[in-house]
Amino acid sequence: MQYIAEKVITWHKSSGRHDLPWQKINDPYLIWISEIMLQQTQVSSVIPYYQRFIKTFPTVEKLAFADHDVVMKHWSGLGYYRRAKFIMQTAKIIVQQYQSKFPDSVEKLLSLPGIGKSTAGAICAFAFGGIEPIMDANVKRVFCRFYGIMEWPGKAQTQKYLWSLAEQNLPSNNIQIYTQALMDLGATLCKGSQPVCSQCPLQLKCVSFKSNLCHVIPAKKPKKTLITKQVNVLIVEANNQILFQKRSDSSVWEGLWSTPEIQDFSYTKKWIKDVLGLTKFNVVKQGAHLAIFSHYKLQLNYNHILLTETFSHQQLKDFLWIDRPKIGGEGIPTPIKKLLQNI
Repeated sequence: MQYIAEKVITWHKSSGRHDLPWQKINDPYLIWISEIMLQQTQVSSVIPYYQRFIKTFPTVEKLAFADHDVVMKHWSGLGYYRRAKFIMQTAKIIVQQYQSKFPDSVEKLLSLPGIGKSTAGAICAFAFGGIEPIMDANVKRVFCRFYGIMEWPGKAQTQKYLWSLAEQNLPSNNIQIYTQALMDLGATLCKGSQPVCSQCPLQLKCVSFKSNLCHVIPAKKPKKTLITKQVNVLIVEANNQILFQKRSDSSVWEGLWSTPEIQDFSYTKKWIKDVLGLTKFNVVKQGAHLAIFSHYKLQLNYNHILLTETFSHQQLKDFLWIDRPKIGGEGIPTPIKKLLQNI
């Protein structure tokens, strides 16, 4: 079972990626941040976010005591915002319960918010040299093709089998190189579409290559029709400022500032009076904006409201007035930013 390890380690020395900003370090904090950001997100998208994030929060202590809104501002646009919530929780636990030192075992890492088996394995391998397996999307693809696994890798039984193969293929040394090499191989050669089999170090024993199955392995997730959810939002404007509301923990954009939602636009007058104490306004535009997520579509129906009554922009609990030119740099969901750009 050392064939894969030997081949990919040799290949990585000459052809792997060596210039990613989180490479050539053994700081578990920086490795952890990169691994969380890389969950379901491409490397090219992560790099600028990672660099800005660690510049502002260079240590776990800085993150643990950081202002919530500042953290969310740095995460805005990266998506999957529960990740940001979890890293704040984990940072506090690391500082308070582990004296700012990351645990070096998979078992302890798994007890921390937002850290799954693959992420824990990657932290152990890269930071501590632990001989632990990983199983991100790239690695799943490599193993599925090499062993000719026809089932969709998301099935529970298939995942269990893949983890057993990952365990069996672990090298006795060079775990950091091996782990990075597997991820690089999946990202650069064993790609989802148009794999570059001619340059793959595993070609000679790859079942999918020998059987001409690389175009159908790994099997795609069974398609489901995306449902369309609808929400009604108020874009309240006054003096070139837009009113935002802090989203609750149960929201898809939890912790971010977003345009207020309303059950029905017929309640607009009552909402403005209850929240702002005003009665005079004009609805200058109505429309809809569609945002597409991995599991559903979200139709944002909106009323763009211009307040016509003089009032004091007092600080309201869970509300914030933001100058139009500054909206792009705040912790605001990307679909809301795009909606505001459109109007």
